Amino acid sequence: MGLFDDQARFVLDGAEYEHAAPRPEIAPGRVRRFVYGGEPKVIAKVPLAGGGTVEVHGYATHYTQDWVSLAWTDDVFSHCTCWVPATDVRRPAEGEWRGRFVQFG
Repeated sequence: MGLFDDQARFVLDGAEYEHAAPRPEIAPGRVRRFVYGGEPKVIAKVPLAGGGTVEVHGYATHYTQDWVSLAWTDDVFSHCTCWVPATDVRRPAEGEWRGRFVQFG
């Protein structure tokens, strides 16, 4: 894997996963970015390559009406990102989020 390739494999709670890496077709000018440094904490159902989903606690970085770009750090501190359908992303309740800080930029 090269320096700029997406990290598809990740480890959560000791289990290894590979996200499905959905590539939504998004019209130019439709993607918005959350304010740098103010990315909201979210909980998302990330689609897996073998089917099913896994719950990930991370940050929403970009969004459209239908999709959200999610960034998170796994158990071995790998930086992971993928697009997730907006319907599978939610804001956590007070004290529910258990993600880790993600270095942006």
